[in-house]
Amino acid sequence: MVKLLKEVGSKLQNLYASTDKDALINVLTQAATCLTEMDQSPPKTVMESMQPLLKTIVKPELLKHQDEQVKLLVASCTCEITRITAPEAPYDDDVLKDIFHLFVSTFSGLKDTKDPSFERRVNVLDVVAKYRSFVVMLDLECDDLVNEMFKTFFAVVSDEHTETVTLAMETIMAVLLEESEEIGEDLLVIILSFLGRDKKDINTAARKLAMKVIGQCSEIIEPSIKKFVISSMSEDESSSIHQIDSHEVIYDIYSCAPQILSDIVPYLTKELLTDKLELRLKTVKLLGDLFALPGVTIPQTFHPIFTEFLKRSTDSIVEVRMSVLEHIKLCLVSDPIREEAPKLVSVLGERLLDEDESIRKQAVAVISDVASRELSSISTDTIKLVSERLQDKSLLLKKYTMERLSDIYRTWCLKKIGDDDYDWIPGKILTCVYDNDLGLDTVEQILRTSLFPVECSVRDKVKIWVRLFSKFDKTEVKALEKILEQQQRLQLEVQKYISLREMYKDNDTSELQKKTTVCIRSMSQCFIDPAKAETDFQALGQSKDANIWRILTTLVDPSTSSLQSRSLRDELLKIVGEKEPLYLFLSSLSLKCSYTIFDKEFVKELLIETDLQKSDGSKLLTQSCLNILVILACFSPLLLSGIEENLVHLLEDDDEAIKEGVLHVLAKAGDAIREQLGESSSSLDLMLERICLEGNRRQAKYAVHSLAAITKDEGLKSLSVLYKRLVDTLEKRTNLPSVLQSLGCIAQTATPVFETQESKVVNFITNEILRCSQKTGANEKHSWDERSELCSLKIFGLKTLVKSYLPVKDAHLRVGIDELIKHLQYILSFGEISKDVESSSVDKAHLKLASAKAIIRLSKHWDKKIPIDVFHLTLRISEAEFPQARKLFLNKVRQYISDRSLDPKYVCAFLLNSESDNSILEEENRNLSDIIQTSGTSPVIHAEYVLPYLIHALAHHPSCPNIDECKDAKAYEPIYRKLYMFLSKFVHGDDGKPGICLKREDITSITSVLRSIKKSVDVVDTNVSKNSYAICELCLHITKRLAPKQDDLYEPSLSVSLPDALYAPIKKKEDNNEDDKKEEHKEDDKKEEHKEDDKKEENKEDDKTEEIKEDNKKNEIKEDDKKEDNKEDEKKKEIEKDKEEEKKEDDKKAEIDTEVSEGQTWLADENALAHFESLILEANGMVTSKTIEDDIMQDIEIDGKEMSLGKMLQRIKAKGSKARKIVNNGSTPAVVEPENNVDILGMLKEINSDNLDVPNKFDSSNGHGKISMEAKLKRKGISNDLPTVPVPKRQRSSSAKGQKRSSFLKGGPDFIVTKMDEDAQSGLEDKVKSTNSDEVDLEKPKKSVKTENNQKSGPVRKRKRRRISGLAKGTSEEIVLNNKNLVGRHIRVWWPMDKAFYKGVVKSYDHQTEKHVVSYDDGDVEVLCLDKERWEFVEDEHKPAKRKRLSNSPSSKGGSSKKIIKSAGSSKHTKESSNISPSSAVRGKRTPRKNLKQGQKGVSQRAAYLEMGSSKNIDFDTEMKDAESSSSDPVSSQENKSGSGHKQTEKFDTISNEGSGSNKNSESHKADESDSEENQENSAESRSTDAAPTPNDSDKSEFVDDEPLGVWKSRIRKTVKGK
Repeated sequence: MVKLLKEVGSKLQNLYASTDKDALINVLTQAATCLTEMDQSPPKTVMESMQPLLKTIVKPELLKHQDEQVKLLVASCTCEITRITAPEAPYDDDVLKDIFHLFVSTFSGLKDTKDPSFERRVNVLDVVAKYRSFVVMLDLECDDLVNEMFKTFFAVVSDEHTETVTLAMETIMAVLLEESEEIGEDLLVIILSFLGRDKKDINTAARKLAMKVIGQCSEIIEPSIKKFVISSMSEDESSSIHQIDSHEVIYDIYSCAPQILSDIVPYLTKELLTDKLELRLKTVKLLGDLFALPGVTIPQTFHPIFTEFLKRSTDSIVEVRMSVLEHIKLCLVSDPIREEAPKLVSVLGERLLDEDESIRKQAVAVISDVASRELSSISTDTIKLVSERLQDKSLLLKKYTMERLSDIYRTWCLKKIGDDDYDWIPGKILTCVYDNDLGLDTVEQILRTSLFPVECSVRDKVKIWVRLFSKFDKTEVKALEKILEQQQRLQLEVQKYISLREMYKDNDTSELQKKTTVCIRSMSQCFIDPAKAETDFQALGQSKDANIWRILTTLVDPSTSSLQSRSLRDELLKIVGEKEPLYLFLSSLSLKCSYTIFDKEFVKELLIETDLQKSDGSKLLTQSCLNILVILACFSPLLLSGIEENLVHLLEDDDEAIKEGVLHVLAKAGDAIREQLGESSSSLDLMLERICLEGNRRQAKYAVHSLAAITKDEGLKSLSVLYKRLVDTLEKRTNLPSVLQSLGCIAQTATPVFETQESKVVNFITNEILRCSQKTGANEKHSWDERSELCSLKIFGLKTLVKSYLPVKDAHLRVGIDELIKHLQYILSFGEISKDVESSSVDKAHLKLASAKAIIRLSKHWDKKIPIDVFHLTLRISEAEFPQARKLFLNKVRQYISDRSLDPKYVCAFLLNSESDNSILEEENRNLSDIIQTSGTSPVIHAEYVLPYLIHALAHHPSCPNIDECKDAKAYEPIYRKLYMFLSKFVHGDDGKPGICLKREDITSITSVLRSIKKSVDVVDTNVSKNSYAICELCLHITKRLAPKQDDLYEPSLSVSLPDALYAPIKKKEDNNEDDKKEEHKEDDKKEEHKEDDKKEENKEDDKTEEIKEDNKKNEIKEDDKKEDNKEDEKKKEIEKDKEEEKKEDDKKAEIDTEVSEGQTWLADENALAHFESLILEANGMVTSKTIEDDIMQDIEIDGKEMSLGKMLQRIKAKGSKARKIVNNGSTPAVVEPENNVDILGMLKEINSDNLDVPNKFDSSNGHGKISMEAKLKRKGISNDLPTVPVPKRQRSSSAKGQKRSSFLKGGPDFIVTKMDEDAQSGLEDKVKSTNSDEVDLEKPKKSVKTENNQKSGPVRKRKRRRISGLAKGTSEEIVLNNKNLVGRHIRVWWPMDKAFYKGVVKSYDHQTEKHVVSYDDGDVEVLCLDKERWEFVEDEHKPAKRKRLSNSPSSKGGSSKKIIKSAGSSKHTKESSNISPSSAVRGKRTPRKNLKQGQKGVSQRAAYLEMGSSKNIDFDTEMKDAESSSSDPVSSQENKSGSGHKQTEKFDTISNEGSGSNKNSESHKADESDSEENQENSAESRSTDAAPTPNDSDKSEFVDDEPLGVWKSRIRKTVKGK
């Protein structure tokens, strides 16, 4: 070796500068080989022999040689030299630097693995990595070279490299990082720049290498990475120098060294909560990807941000929520059993209820995908939450949910993982048949295509169905039956259609089309869009392809299996092609009419399964097998052909349940398997006859029907023989229940056979069973389940009689139904067929229930024969003392009505129950809702149809109070509750689902029915008609509460014909008399017409010449006036149109008001309606009435909110109406109530806010008529020869006639009579002068009433009459003002009935109803639409420059001078206050603080006007004329004269405080007393007006707003002159 080294060294010294490359390569190759074979740290002699080679190999000529092969050999030699001499450095620093440069350049050739020199390069890499010679680079501070080497490694690394190569690179890089004192930013950037997913310029091997390096030296590199990443996250990405995505860096670092990122969590949390949507989305995606990494457990430090990440599922942005759900799916798919799985699944469950449809759908998708992959990872409860989306409001989501549930169930059927049971999924899907949006077709497609695995064998499929049927409820079974029923109907129609085509194929096409029209229409009804399906069928009929018709014929053949059906369907669709228009139609048709759910193979396996379950002793699964057979017998009887022997074999079984099931199958499919029975038919007949005599009732029923089915003559022959045996058996009384059942079934199926001995059967049942008594004695039973055997026998007898009148065919030909109904009526009344028959109360209750059921069964064919009193008795079964009877009866009613086999009028039974148990009421309320609201587009029940029967039943009910005798509104609360519960079921929202308002058409129809009833009389008992009218009033009030718009109540009535058995129209005598008079007048008119015609003919000739002359003149004038006339005509037409529209509206309301007023009762009174308005109606129809105090306290306590003014006034009004005593005679004075009864109505001036009032019976006027002095006194309730009398405040209700009137306001032991309303009085006097001669005395005065202290009752404040909106619309001056700006303004509203304006303040405005709340000065509160009323501003009185007349009446707006001025220190007030108690005084007077403020406001305005007048020398003479004109009538002139002495020169000034007015009370009081007698002599009206202020205190009197403008101006003028 020594010699060889010397030789190689010598040669190299001679050749290193040579140009002979080949020779140099050979020498270098020898040198590399020798060095490779040498061990590390050789002997000294060897080292000395190496010296020439060591020195020559590092010559610059070799280290920087241009040839790559030479450089590689030099690198290999120097690499080995560094290995041999290690740990000593063989060269100085500069040489070593050049060597390391050579190494790095050598590594760059590692990229090409197919290069011949690749192995030598790998050797160099391996030696450098193994002996760590590269560490010297750090000592030499070759930082740039280190960076270059890192770049080289990342650039050349490849997936093709062996693990040795990548491990060497990883070692070199990791050691360099570990040995570095500080990692430079440049080096860190180089490493991090190769991190990140989906980078086009970076291969995955480089990314993996970088991640391995970071993971290996994580502790060393952690501070640098933290600093860099935090810096990158803090600055904007666009401004980043290195353009490195921090999120991608974080993802890769989390994958290899998650502990490095512990300090970065707060920054990620900040980004997760940022307002920047793009950054928030990016952070959500990053975190989702981190948590979804497979095999990576979420560190403890990341748990807080994991929780925050889950919270982003409720982010306000849909995209963010969607991203969270997508990443939750990745998390669960990567590791379904991870520790965080429950939290993730919980978030998915919450998002199922998200407001956004796409999020709900994504949640369903994620749960379904995860469950399909790993069913055990999702709990059954979560899957059930998914199933609730079948009731989602989105149709697309409903369908998608159904598809995904079928995927889950199909997965479970194949894998059967875990103990969870998913057999409830098919039932959920089946119930969607009743969904109007999904419909039967969607469910059918799922059931036929995707619910069950295709891989399942027929036996497995049978086992699944048997298991399902053991868990199905009635609703789910019914849904399956609907699908099979449609399949049966379509199959029969398709077969018929194909046979018609074959029959008429050679005939004309038009003839075939005529024959198949009905068939096509029937088939089209089995599709979602019948119209389109009909068009497609017609297009299909034009097809001449024989293969299509062949396939369709085979599909409807019952012998075709489900597998064959699938292949045939695929063949059909392949023939048609996807591009053909009929592709989708034929796809649906071939699926719907094929036997893909059940086929013949399924039936055979089902019989085998029945035997297996029977032998295993599983009664539940055996019954399931039989139930499936029964359904197949009903809807696919042809599938049972060929199993006749098996059925007969099962019929011989001792198990009664099996025998019953087989009998049911034979009864349904007997005609289909009749031909295949053959010789076994006779033996089967004998078996069936024996069962009819000896079996139980259910077996006997099926046996009779089986006999009729399996015989060719519909059982007439065999049933005749059986019938004779049964009749003979009656006398022996053996097994009577079954015998009676058999007789009833024979009566139904073979009526001619039954009629041969009908009288014998009926007499036996009536005399030997129904008339039998059973004495109970002391051992009478009281439990519902303890009915006697005799009672059961009576019920069976009744059923037999009922069935005899419900034959399968020709029920209308039966006679004698009246006698049966009479028997049922007796039983409904007394519990037995006769009063003489004795039995227990339990037996009677059972018999009543049986009779009620019999009536509702008979009503299907004999409804016209059932009297109305029997109908009422039947309804009252719902009030039975036994709740079981009520429940059974109502369930039967619900079932029959839902099946459309019972008249909807029987729904009244749900509303006659007086049960107080809330749980029972809630259940019945739900049942009622189900009947009414689940009928879809074709409702079963219409309110307008049921209402007449319901009102009639309630009016005739024993609990209904007599409207003439009972005047307590509380007694009608139960009826009100029932009516509200019924009508509230018909409210609908915009989407057709339950809402809060009735539809407009429903309101019209309901009100039309109610008005028709009020125009009719009760046919059964005319004395009960008034009760019906009263109930109609309640219905109208409820309709108003449920009406979205009150204008809907005034829609024109529809023509409604009421049931003749209930009501008859009222015939008016006046109409008959008028008709006679009209005929007489017609004859007289004819005679006069003849005479006039003769005269006209004589005058025609004389007039012709004159007409010609006049026409010529007129034509000349017409030409000039045409243009002007046209303009005027257009204006007139517009005005006339407006008037006609207004008139129509007024006439419509007046007509309706007139109709409503007919048959009106006291329940229409506003106080009675206010009582019902105050009731709190709960969801189940219960009515709760609370005291006003409790309500107020409760409302105030809730959230510390104050009660609204309207609500408080309404409740106080209702409390007052309840507290008021009932007065039968209107002329009788009110009774003094006890001291503890506080009249809240009196205290608050009896607030009126009811909007459902009907118009008063008196006609309204326009307020411009002439009113005589006597009429005025009558209007004020004052008589010339009577003392002061209390005038009652008129009720708003139109039913004033014959009703009680509250004449006094009660508050304490004494009657307290308040003063008459000055505003109302002055309004009458100012606006109305006289009345017509035929003016009716609307309000007669009553006798005066003395208090206990023998004090005369003072004048009461007269109540203004009810204002009828719409009779006097608008003001003469159009005031354009924003509705909201009216709030707080003082206005005067015109009341047509009183012909007066009344003052008030606009309190509030409702934007929705566009109505204002007006609080009158006399305490009344009213809700008005001011756009439709006549009103004016009170403030206008203080603005004389803008004052206009609002009426054509000659009376001035200023009012007459008789209106006495009020002051703050009113002497009248002092006088009244001295005579009443403090509490009563508060109630009797008008609110002083409010009036005082108004007065002050008026003073300030008048003072301003005074200053203006004095400064500008305004002439008040012209204004004074206006004021004087208002006193033109005699009364006014007298008052002017009498009051002139009191009108002295006054000094006007504003009132500084209340005390200034109160100091003069004594003086005013004296002046009032001194003038009282004189005022009584001069005018009767002085009793109700205030005394004028004396001259002594006139200078300080207060001026109020309601002082007439003319009087005020006069006083100002006098004051100015006095100054």
